[in-house]
This record gives sequence, C-alpha cells and structure tokens, in this order.
Amino acid sequence: MTEKKLFWEHPVVFFITRMFILAGMMLMFAGFAYSIALYTSKPIFGIDFLSNPSLLTNFNSATNINALKYIQALTSAGLFIYPAWYFCKSIHQIPAEFLKLNRKTKPTEIILAMLMVLTAMPFISWLVYVNSFLKLPSSMVQLETEMKVAEELAAHFTKAFIKADTLNVLFINLIVIAIIPAIGEEFLFRGVLQNFVRLTTGKKHFTVWIVAIVFSAFHGQFYGFIPRLVLGAALGYAYLFTGNLWISIIMHFVNNAFAVVSSYTPIKNNLPTIMQDGYVFESWIINTGSVVLTIGLLWILRNITFKRVWYNGE
Repeated sequence: MTEKKLFWEHPVVFFITRMFILAGMMLMFAGFAYSIALYTSKPIFGIDFLSNPSLLTNFNSATNINALKYIQALTSAGLFIYPAWYFCKSIHQIPAEFLKLNRKTKPTEIILAMLMVLTAMPFISWLVYVNSFLKLPSSMVQLETEMKVAEELAAHFTKAFIKADTLNVLFINLIVIAIIPAIGEEFLFRGVLQNFVRLTTGKKHFTVWIVAIVFSAFHGQFYGFIPRLVLGAALGYAYLFTGNLWISIIMHFVNNAFAVVSSYTPIKNNLPTIMQDGYVFESWIINTGSVVLTIGLLWILRNITFKRVWYNGE
C-alpha cells in the first residue's frame, strides 16, 4: 500500500496521469459539443452536415459559413473552456482561484496589456515572413507538401470566416474568432497548463516557454509556428507577472479582434498599407523598436503588479 501511494504521489507520475485526464476531458467535451452542433445545425440553419459532410468545407454559401461558425463556437467551448474548468475540480481546486480569475484588474493594467499587443505587431508580422521561408529536410518533402496544402485550406477557411460586410457579421466574428478563443485558449494554456506545469516543476521561465511551444504546436500551422510561439510567451509572461488571467485574455482578444475588425469591409478598404494583412516591416529599426517597446511595457506591467502579486499574496 505504501509503495503504491508513493508511486502515485511522485510528481512525474502525478503530472502525466493528470495530463491524460485533461486530454480525455478535451476529447469528451469537444466530441460532445461537436455532435450537438452537427445535429442542431439542420433545424437552426437548414443544413444537414451529417448527410453531406462535404458541406463542412463549403465556404461559398453565407448560410453555410454561419453554420460553420456555430459549430466552431460550440466546439471551441467544448475543447477549451469546459475541460479547463472541470480539470481544476478534478485536482480539488476552486476553478476561479486556480485559474486566477478572481484577481482585481486595474484600468492601467488593461491599457498596458492592449498596448503590448499593438507594439508587438510589427515584429510578429516580420516573424511570419521569416517563418514562411523555413523548410523541412529533403527527406520530409512529402510531409512539407501535405502541410502546405493543409495551411492553404486553413487560410481559405480563415479568409471565409473572417470576411464581414455588415456590422451583424462583424459582431458574430468578434464572438466566434476573438472572444471565445481568447477565453477558451487562455483558460486551457495559461490558466491550466502554465499553472499546473509550474506547480509540478517549480520553474517559472521554463514553464512559460514550454507552454508557449505547446500553444503554438496545438494550432497545427508550421508556417506560423514561430510568431505564435513568441505570442504565447508574451501571454505567458503577462500572466506570470500579473497573476491575473484576465490580462492574458484581454491581450489574446485584442490580437484576434484586430484581425477581425481589419477584415470588416468598410474599414479594410480604407486601411493604410502598413496596417493591411500581410504587410511586413522590413526595417530592423522598426522591428527592434517593436521588441524593445513590448518588453518595456511588459516590464512596467510587472512592476505595477509586483507588490500586489508577490507581497500581498493576491
């Protein structure tokens, strides 16, 4: 009995078993949500995805796209939000406390979080450009070709999803593409994984970067891996320094919302060149300034919340 108890209490074993539990929850809740979305799409939108699965890749019909957004919203909630919440309960923690959702968020912190995302954009866009030139070894040509095809399909999917000609569509896009992913992904990656890995290893910086790698890899886009890794690290450090999940949620929301709003037709047609999708800042001065400003804002954010987080025990 003693040996078994010691075995299950070993940090590595405890971590691995809990990660299997989390993965199981993600599969269960996502599968359940996806099934509900598919079954209810017919009475709501008049589209029967079960009888005609090819409609899941049909982006030519506005009604079909709305149904896909509905599926995306429910599945995202099932994949991220519910598993994160109930995982906390599975390790006998109060979700709001473990995720750090009950922290006070000051206006200054919100402004700094939003500015961090905006100042990081030039450098992130340059990283997207650099990442596009990465190639796999010649022995993996077939895999690289398959990844390119998958990324082209994902790009087509995103373009169809994010397009908005009316305010109603823009509002729906903000919910499906910005709000739900910001809350869900931060619940899971920063709130659960970053907290749990840090508690298990005791290493702050190691945890931030490991979770950032997992965050980027989870999106399954090789040609966007590096910029998403850096974004994940920025979100991780903001969460680490503030001890407030709402800060990383706000940052994630602003990042996604910027892309959504920029795709709103009346705005998109009047955007300056430097703010258009795909624009790359090639000047090393601008990119260096982007990094310095972002790190500087992160440092200010850290200093503002340092006393409250580390001394007051919030």
